[in-house]
Amino acid sequence: MLKMTYLLLAAAVVAVPAAARDAKSVAADQKQCADQFKAADLNNDGVLSRTEIGNAKQKLPTSLANKDRVARKDFMAVCGKSAS
Repeated sequence: MLKMTYLLLAAAVVAVPAAARDAKSVAADQKQCADQFKAADLNNDGVLSRTEIGNAKQKLPTSLANKDRVARKDFMAVCGKSAS
């Protein structure tokens, strides 16, 4: 029983720093996605128009590159998945 407790404790000690690194990575990915959207949204209306999409096509996730309009929340959802 004591051996199992030590094993669980050791696993927890190893897992906590890994989880912290993962959280930092997700935050960095979200910031990068937000920065990409901000750079593409030239008129700052929170929606990428066909023109804005065309101007930033090479920087957009491929699933959004052929859309007519892309809302920020939709961009962030797709960008976050492609960044993972």
